[in-house]
Amino acid sequence: MKYIALLVILGLFGISLGNAHAVGITSQQVLATGTQNSTIYQIVQRAFEIVVGISSLLIALLWVPIAIGYFSKDLDRKADAKERTKDALIGTIIFVMAVSGILYGVIHYIIVG
Repeated sequence: MKYIALLVILGLFGISLGNAHAVGITSQQVLATGTQNSTIYQIVQRAFEIVVGISSLLIALLWVPIAIGYFSKDLDRKADAKERTKDALIGTIIFVMAVSGILYGVIHYIIVG
């Protein structure tokens, strides 16, 4: 039960991080750009928040078993957790790069030049 609560908290934390990066629209900007542009902006911003929330939940699911292994009394599980930490860190970096678009830019640069 504790782990489910931890996952829920981490998922909500990820969603709140998405909200922290949101840029507010002032009433003057809405009048200048029209309601259609602001509606599209709000849809894109909400989609970005959903992607950030799901991504944070996936990363939390990746790290939870490793963290549990560190708190185990079994020395074999602790050693296994230390070995899996490197793989999880590499996976997290690749996942963040893929979601943010950096990975696309790197691959595009390698292929196109």
